[in-house]
Amino acid sequence: MIHYCRLFIIKQKIKVKVSEAYDKYLIKSEKNSINDGLSTDKGRFVVLYNEYQNRVIEYIYEKKNEDDIRYIQTLLVESYPIKYSNKKEDSYLFKLPENYFDLSTVYGNGSKNSCVNQKIDLFEIKDFDRNYILSDEFTSPSFEYREAPYIISDNNVKIFTNDFTIDSIILSYYRYPLQVRLLDSNNPESDFDDTFDLDFDDKVIDRIISASVGGFDLNNNSERWQLNNLSAKTEL
Repeated sequence: MIHYCRLFIIKQKIKVKVSEAYDKYLIKSEKNSINDGLSTDKGRFVVLYNEYQNRVIEYIYEKKNEDDIRYIQTLLVESYPIKYSNKKEDSYLFKLPENYFDLSTVYGNGSKNSCVNQKIDLFEIKDFDRNYILSDEFTSPSFEYREAPYIISDNNVKIFTNDFTIDSIILSYYRYPLQVRLLDSNNPESDFDDTFDLDFDDKVIDRIISASVGGFDLNNNSERWQLNNLSAKTEL
């Protein structure tokens, strides 16, 4: 019997630096680096790119039930454990990480008497529903049913309990993308800080650049901004 070995070539993600993204921005936004007499200096590009990077990620996250969510999987931080930072009469507060952008999943570990470190399913509620949910026997916190409600408030996960503790939570979340910056933030023509790679591949970076160009055009009353805004949201 003859065995054949099949060679697979794995396409690796091409690393992109801030300066390379800026070059792509200039090509897209300007003709010979001139856009109707208006040019984008490096300082202004940093502001535009960071703003529209966050907007594009937010747009993709809001469509999380669609396939586009895979484009931001590099931002997903999985199974991050957090101990509670504060306790009140009916709740435990867990400080969100500084780079927290939005939630993926969360569950708790709770204890009651000699029954310790039990998994507690958590479900998010609206703050204005709190009183109703906490007073209803079917939705109030229950160690027996291993469930408790929570809200996101003041950069905390706030979990409501009654006669049991929440010792820790396991948080999976999307972090903020790396923000581009200059070596000298006081000099708008300073070199970029190229000591790190951007988070995304060309497909997502192209969307961010299209959105950034659209933002530049909108600020300068250019009719081209609508096309760039559309390009940032759709695959052509």
